[in-house]
Amino acid sequence: MQIIQVWKQYVVTIRGSFFLKRWETMHEIFVPARITHLLTIESQEIRAVELTVPEVYEINGVSYSVRDAMWPGTAFLARPMGYRTRKLRRRMYTRSNCSMTAPYVLQTIINHTHEEKADTSIWWQTSEVEDWMRKGIPLDVRLEWDDAHTGLHIYENTKICKPSNLRLEPDGEWEHMRIVAIGFSTGLTPFLSYVRYMAAHDFGKSTGEGVRFTLIVSVRHPGQLMFHEELLEVERLFPQHFRYHPVLTRVWPDDWKYSTGRLFRVGATASGEPVVDLGPLRQVVPDLQGVHLRFCGNKEACHQLEMGLRQAGITPLSFRSEVW
Repeated sequence: MQIIQVWKQYVVTIRGSFFLKRWETMHEIFVPARITHLLTIESQEIRAVELTVPEVYEINGVSYSVRDAMWPGTAFLARPMGYRTRKLRRRMYTRSNCSMTAPYVLQTIINHTHEEKADTSIWWQTSEVEDWMRKGIPLDVRLEWDDAHTGLHIYENTKICKPSNLRLEPDGEWEHMRIVAIGFSTGLTPFLSYVRYMAAHDFGKSTGEGVRFTLIVSVRHPGQLMFHEELLEVERLFPQHFRYHPVLTRVWPDDWKYSTGRLFRVGATASGEPVVDLGPLRQVVPDLQGVHLRFCGNKEACHQLEMGLRQAGITPLSFRSEVW
């Protein structure tokens, strides 16, 4: 077991003087997970990763069961290698599958960010990751104790739904919603977990009408389409509940039947004020005010979407997003 002890010094002010209150120790438990599958979607750019966590883990000679109850739209914490720093780094990864259908198997999609200080995002695209998988070199994934301190579960980044995260609403709620999700590139990841979870529950048909879920995924060219055939098949099986609309922004074949170009067009007024035209998006979803809108992608695109909604006087039933 790897336990990181993080010491926090608490200082309180009493009558203008500082006194040392206490030192508090927090323990984080990391379990060695195996890299069990890699899928290169675009060389050096996008890779789907699968980590498998053990079902039982021993601590100080005692074996504890590990529970996988991660909810769709949440992220796990892992410690991959940094390509630039050559150090293990703490990183959150949104899960793309669901615990109900694939317990202990953590899947995610990772892209090369091309940021100046990019580190782990580069490493994930290298052949070293393939060496780790082939040699069985483990990669740490964080666990947590359950409330009774008798078992462990896979850590997830949030337990509640907030405007700043994409945790799926609870059972009994999402089944009665009309959701439109927009994912830019690997922003598909949380929504892929939605689709897989909803499909395992027949999109909530047993509760009545069931959810209506539209997934819009925007990528540059066909080679970046992720799990495209799987999503088409889900749409075929649940046509009344799931709609998949992929968008190609730069290159597309002559027979492409979906949208092309940008979903939001940014311009300016005569005085130089920015104007966002949501026309292409509204061609796909004309009544944005009647849906629960979700977005995952870069900050600039999210800002453009929010600006376009304000300028058009459109207020969705709810709006939640995760950005990078």
